[in-house]
Amino acid sequence: MNQNYDNLTVEVRDRVAWVTFKREKDTNPFSRGMTLDLTDVCRRITEDAQSAEPQIGAVVLTGGVGRAFSVGGDFNDVSKLDTEPEVRSYLGEIIDLYISVLKVHVPVVSAIDRFAIGQGLQVALMTDYRIGTSTSRLQMPELKNGVACPLGAVILEFLLGRAKMLELILDCEFIDANASRAMSLLNEVTPVDELVAAADRAARRFMAYPRASYIATKRIHNGRFVDALESVREPSSQAHVAAFLRKTGKQHFDKILGRT
Repeated sequence: MNQNYDNLTVEVRDRVAWVTFKREKDTNPFSRGMTLDLTDVCRRITEDAQSAEPQIGAVVLTGGVGRAFSVGGDFNDVSKLDTEPEVRSYLGEIIDLYISVLKVHVPVVSAIDRFAIGQGLQVALMTDYRIGTSTSRLQMPELKNGVACPLGAVILEFLLGRAKMLELILDCEFIDANASRAMSLLNEVTPVDELVAAADRAARRFMAYPRASYIATKRIHNGRFVDALESVREPSSQAHVAAFLRKTGKQHFDKILGRT
């Protein structure tokens, strides 16, 4: 399955698929192209897992060392959304991506250096195990920037509970590595130069578990997560349509894109 996409690369090393985000900026913003590329990769890995002789035993998602995991949605794409159908399509692609990650039934590990923000953090939260470097910083900043956060809210509530979800989406500020580890947004913190080794070690540890039991367990508990995301697909679309058409986030987008 080793192959290149426009926005990421896939390399299988001794049955571990390393999926590396490769945007031109080292912040790795999630363009629509990268969303669709990663969705396709996940679907291919899911198909492989269902084959008679699977080639992939585990997956690592990473932005690379010295590069952000992802700072979230690409504002160049977001700023072009003008109509309700465009907004609905855009959000639908993101939900489909999250579900495609959840449906990868072999172990999936996130290796996070620097930033995981918004959509980037939400992608990481779809994985089984998250390793961050000591300098990694996580954030769900949507509300303070005028962007609706229904997906982030349902993800955090499903994983951490309602009280912690409210605290994080209302605070909107960066969470350092130690605080992220304390609340299980990260499962492990490692020095920057040990990130790749730590991710490989975790992937191989989980891959060594009896495959059928791991896959069956993951399919059941991730199925409930998929149901939670599907339950807010339409309300999320409505919330984003209202926010985008009112241009509540325009000031923030313009600032990021250098238009102010």
